Amino acid sequence: MSNIHIDQHVKTSGAYVLYEGLFVFQVGPTKKADNLGIVRLGGHKEFEETALETAMREVFEEASMKITPIKCPITYHISDWGNKPSLIRLDEKIAPILVKGNEQEPLSIMYLFYAKTEPIPSSETNGLLLLTPEDVHLICQNKITLNDFINQNGRAILKENINKDLFLMPFPQLLFLSYLLKEHPNLLSYLASVSLLVKQE
Repeated sequence: MSNIHIDQHVKTSGAYVLYEGLFVFQVGPTKKADNLGIVRLGGHKEFEETALETAMREVFEEASMKITPIKCPITYHISDWGNKPSLIRLDEKIAPILVKGNEQEPLSIMYLFYAKTEPIPSSETNGLLLLTPEDVHLICQNKITLNDFINQNGRAILKENINKDLFLMPFPQLLFLSYLLKEHPNLLSYLASVSLLVKQE
């Protein structure tokens, strides 16, 4: 897996974006409109984009944020959601935090970024959640509504008239972030220190 060329095999690319110590995720109705999905910022590669360029473009299109990539101290690989992640080494200047897929199918990539600009939902985004690590674990481990989240001082930027009584459904990238934060409790302090350096530039 370490010899694979990410930019040749990537299909979708997304971002864990840290803004003022909070992770930014999209929130909106699922296809059946019976829950509110919490989805990573990101999307499909276009033309000759690199995986990193795809993630940066998608974040700007969905949340109006200009972002700076953070070099990851670790990279995980999973062949499919639900499988056990394994650590890998990649020969990349800016390595992703997660590579999903294998040599036989297109890859889905997740990078770490720092945002200097405030997130604003775009026309294609119903709303955004700004999550602390505690929020991430809470949503991944419990069945709570958007109202529950907001009433517990959760931060939400909602553009559309969303039914706040629907339950929040964590998508795989949020579940993986919960795993990351448990496995690497020092990850957030590392990200914060890198973010501070970027902010001072």
